[in-house]
Amino acid sequence: MKKAFTLIELLVVIAIIAILAAILFPVFAQAKKAAKKSSDLSNIKQLSIGMHIYTSDYDDVLPSAYYHRAWSPASGGTAAGYIHWSYMIQPYVKNEQIFVSPGDAIGGHAPTCFASANNNKGKGWPSGQQADRCAAGDPRVPADAIAGGFIMDYQVPRLSYTVNSALIPRMRNSLDAAAGVHTVSITTVDSPAGTIMITGLTDQLECLNGQSLGTGIRNSSHRSTNGVTRNAANTQQYLGENTDAASTPLYALNYNQITNPVNIFTACKTNPAGTYPLITYHSALRWNEGDNYGTADGSAKFRKFAQTLNVSSYMWGKSMYTVSGQQVLDPISGLQVNQ
Repeated sequence: MKKAFTLIELLVVIAIIAILAAILFPVFAQAKKAAKKSSDLSNIKQLSIGMHIYTSDYDDVLPSAYYHRAWSPASGGTAAGYIHWSYMIQPYVKNEQIFVSPGDAIGGHAPTCFASANNNKGKGWPSGQQADRCAAGDPRVPADAIAGGFIMDYQVPRLSYTVNSALIPRMRNSLDAAAGVHTVSITTVDSPAGTIMITGLTDQLECLNGQSLGTGIRNSSHRSTNGVTRNAANTQQYLGENTDAASTPLYALNYNQITNPVNIFTACKTNPAGTYPLITYHSALRWNEGDNYGTADGSAKFRKFAQTLNVSSYMWGKSMYTVSGQQVLDPISGLQVNQ
């Protein structure tokens, strides 16, 4: 007859198992996170390639971040809905799932205008975002963009990524075009490998569009980000549309100024406002201290966010190529970045 384990022996085994679990569980968690980060990088790489294939069909010209269907006369985005960059490059990537990051806590934003009648085309929407905010009525809305009497944007149903408006403009309507906002030939970019084109979109609804959420209107997931402001203190946002297209000078973001004494990425969660620089639309810290970035040459790589703001290799654009190539200045020295 085999001798049974004594109580002490059982306790020793249990203690060993507990020690191993304490050691291995964090390792497994880190491995899982690393796998998600790698999958996210693959998504951005595929989107960057898709953007390049798009330009090959359009004389090397990048798309607009979005257009209003109500182009002219310009009646606003919600009057007839939006046509988004994700819709424009979708034929080249042929996979809606790569527009959703495995690191996105809300599973991707729904479009700005979407309908509950078809459950956002069967994909649902995150808690806090509101359906049926864009009523149909404008004759410029096509029949396939209406469900239950509400407008649907031409945009992928769930979205975790955004674009840099230094390269891909907010040319929303005829007013923006008349103010000098324009699309950009990728061949004119000074340093394609060093200029961000596509990156993560914040999963904080309040940070994406505080003013809209505050009034319960909508969440503007169509919007693009940028790395510039209208003052050296980094407190005045730059939209890059007809209201401020001609604003000069434009300043690069300084990491210390946007994180100290007020960290805008934290403040926008609890104090939504329409004044923060548009970098708050970016998931700058999705993977610890940084995010994955797709650059204008079609490559993709993880970078620490602070490194993208180094003024000697400023990755958000040496110029605002989408608005007459306005120079972007170092807020400390006053000289153009990347000198």
